[in-house]
Amino acid sequence: MDKSYYPLVILAACAIGLIIAVALFLVLPIQPPYTRGQTASTETPTVSITLYAGEISDSRYGFGTEPNNLTSPGPTLRFKTTDLVNLTVVNVGAEPHAFQLTNAPQTGAGVMFNAFVASAIAPLQSGESGSVIFNPNSPGRYYYYISPVSGQAELGMWGSVIVLQG
Repeated sequence: MDKSYYPLVILAACAIGLIIAVALFLVLPIQPPYTRGQTASTETPTVSITLYAGEISDSRYGFGTEPNNLTSPGPTLRFKTTDLVNLTVVNVGAEPHAFQLTNAPQTGAGVMFNAFVASAIAPLQSGESGSVIFNPNSPGRYYYYISPVSGQAELGMWGSVIVLQG
């Protein structure tokens, strides 16, 4: 039996394994669990906020702290580094929406503090809500929250976040 093809078989198996791993990473919404020290699951949030998400017009989307008062951009959120935030998002619109705390007010921006509710591929449907608990532990700069659903941030579905030293 000729063993000269074994390196080619091993290389092909590694390539297939890499392709499967990349496909799973891109398809599955894998997020690490929230951690803040060793006792995060037993800590009680110190701040609770409800944001409402929806359409303002046919071409403008927004967020608000009341279901009938959505603005674009949404209200500015202010946190301290010592806050443990429980944020709930309610979709009061007709279209699907989601929430991410990001480093830029645009679709595809990096998620900060593992703070997201739903996703671009699995958004909140009309009437649905979701919550996230997070600790905004990096002060001194602006962050943003957006709907990561394609094009919605660019149509006004974003707001500013300020994190102050606690």
